[in-house]
Amino acid sequence: MIAEARSNQIKWPPGDSPELWKSVGDEVIYTKLLSDHRQALTTLNAWIKAVAHYRVRLKQQFPSLDLKSTAWIAGFPVHNAEVFFRTSASPAKLEDDEGDEVYSNLSLLHEYYTNESSAGLTRDFIGPAIDTGFRLAQLSSPRRLVVSVELALMLIHAVRTQPSDEHYDYEKPRFFFHGRHSFKGVFGGLPYPVFWIDMRPSPDLERTEDKLNRAEPLGTDDVLEFCEAFIKDNSSYCFMPYISGNLEPAFARVPEHHKERLDGLRNYWESERTKREVERESLSQKEDDAGAAGTSPAAEELEAWLAEHLTKHEGKTTGEDG
Repeated sequence: MIAEARSNQIKWPPGDSPELWKSVGDEVIYTKLLSDHRQALTTLNAWIKAVAHYRVRLKQQFPSLDLKSTAWIAGFPVHNAEVFFRTSASPAKLEDDEGDEVYSNLSLLHEYYTNESSAGLTRDFIGPAIDTGFRLAQLSSPRRLVVSVELALMLIHAVRTQPSDEHYDYEKPRFFFHGRHSFKGVFGGLPYPVFWIDMRPSPDLERTEDKLNRAEPLGTDDVLEFCEAFIKDNSSYCFMPYISGNLEPAFARVPEHHKERLDGLRNYWESERTKREVERESLSQKEDDAGAAGTSPAAEELEAWLAEHLTKHEGKTTGEDG
């Protein structure tokens, strides 16, 4: 709600509210569907402020505990995928037992996003971008909010257009670079650049520490230049993020092979769905025809004869037994 209010204030589209994805031990993971690259910044601003408020309450009750955060983006459904499962209490449908995993998941995805209620469905995310995010979380700290390269690029574009209005009470993020690190299962083991945003849990102490380390926040030009060059040089592992319908040209271009993949999935879903609907209608018609044939006069006469014959046979048998 905070992010939505601030977005409306500066006439930026707020988009949908974040949703809880899942909790893993003491970790709580949220997701947000981006319809505009600027929503990444407003959401992050709201998150930083929320963490700062909660940190004060946490320290009052548990002085030794603290919070840390990580943020990244993932594109669907080309390089990563949404997968769905029915809960054990939910009745299975024909599509669930088709033996075609792709169609089954597309069917569940369609049900999740088009039905009034998605009760009985559990959603999960898989793919290289998801793995990257969890690996980056290893380097987060109460001060360091680690972000993926693609998200850093998106945030920089938004920061450069963020208004400097006294009523917009979010300060511009302070970016730092933590070098390159190799992570298992990420970029084939190649060193991955780690950018982080300053959460400033203890501003006075950190300001003094930065002086000792001669650490200064990065300029947006430097971050932008590096991220663009890194993505270009590692096109086999990553690509320029895009959002369908985004007005910013930098994030509006859909790669050709992504278009082909998206069209292929769409055509497959539509053709397979139509084929199965025709098959079900045909089967239903055959069952109706069979039911109608069972009530024909000839069938009724046969049923009457069998009933009479069986009755006589049973009576005869009983008599013999007696």
